[in-house]
Amino acid sequence: MAHARRATPSDADLDPGLFDRDAQQSDAWLAWSARTAIDARIETLFTETLPRLESIRGSDGRPPLDDRFTAAAFDWTVSLLDTAVLDDDGQYKPENNDLADQFITYVGEWMVRRVEGIWFNSPEDGAPIFDGFGPAIGYRWSQESTNDLLALLFMMAVSADDSPYGYFIDLLHGRALPFAEERDRPDLKAELFAY
Repeated sequence: MAHARRATPSDADLDPGLFDRDAQQSDAWLAWSARTAIDARIETLFTETLPRLESIRGSDGRPPLDDRFTAAAFDWTVSLLDTAVLDDDGQYKPENNDLADQFITYVGEWMVRRVEGIWFNSPEDGAPIFDGFGPAIGYRWSQESTNDLLALLFMMAVSADDSPYGYFIDLLHGRALPFAEERDRPDLKAELFAY
């Protein structure tokens, strides 16, 4: 599946009234959102981070990873999030911002590849993980879908009393199910309900 492009200054309708045209061309954002940078973070996540987290947790629940962008791979990946970034007391550890970056990249790229999301920079919404930019995903296929401010969502998930897993599964279903309906994709719908 082709990757959607990054937003350009002409994509103001992705975030009406708040879209920062100049931010889409900032050096920090362009470097972070470059295809090679995104692919490298996802490669590190799957070849180094997730296997290490799985061994820490003492489980081997990994689905076949012929395709890193299946619903099963998403489920497995976000199930390891708390092991990655929370301490023994369930608090987020800021020294794990690099791990957070890998997870945020993967979640955003899943939305890009599977539900036609578009990366855009929302610089006010990147802290405390990012400095000067904020990874976000917008959706052209539905006027009803809100944008996903990924650093904000991540921090809400890891600060909640419940496991962060539920936040990301809700995101998955909240975007992929309406997309499957809108685009008449029973295959995607079946995939989401299969795990």
